[in-house]
Amino acid sequence: MNENDLPEHAMPDAQTIVEAVNFVNRVNFLFDRWEVDKLVSVFTGDVIVDHPLGRSVGRPALAEFLKAYEPITHGVRRHNCNHVVAYGDDGDVVVSYYILLIRIAPSADAPRLKAEPMRIMEYDAHFPKLISYAMVTDTLTKLEDGQWRVRHKRVENVAEDTVHHF
Repeated sequence: MNENDLPEHAMPDAQTIVEAVNFVNRVNFLFDRWEVDKLVSVFTGDVIVDHPLGRSVGRPALAEFLKAYEPITHGVRRHNCNHVVAYGDDGDVVVSYYILLIRIAPSADAPRLKAEPMRIMEYDAHFPKLISYAMVTDTLTKLEDGQWRVRHKRVENVAEDTVHHF
């Protein structure tokens, strides 16, 4: 199979691919560190987020969604893999990837992760543990100043471990 066999739009150049993949991975670090103001700022003002927990349109709605979503983020790290980058119909860059959520500590222990980042946290069982898998499609736009922004985020095909999710 060659890239012409894939049902995607035109293939971006290597620089665009590297920038787009780097950007979506950096956005996940903002989730991991729970830097909400910085996180909201990497989305366009008219962003649409389609998530199994609901749809938000615009930055204020996204901020409200994130406020409700926060409790399940404590003690969790995100890992993106198998990125596929293509141009969308409107010229935006579309990055599709799988995201794996790994619970590295119970939610109650999460503050210690920030306070003592060089400490090895040991558990008798269960951690670290894969707690969720999903497919994510981010539609990115590049501003005139060269900054990337997420215009649309779609999270689908979610499978979760309900025992260790929180």
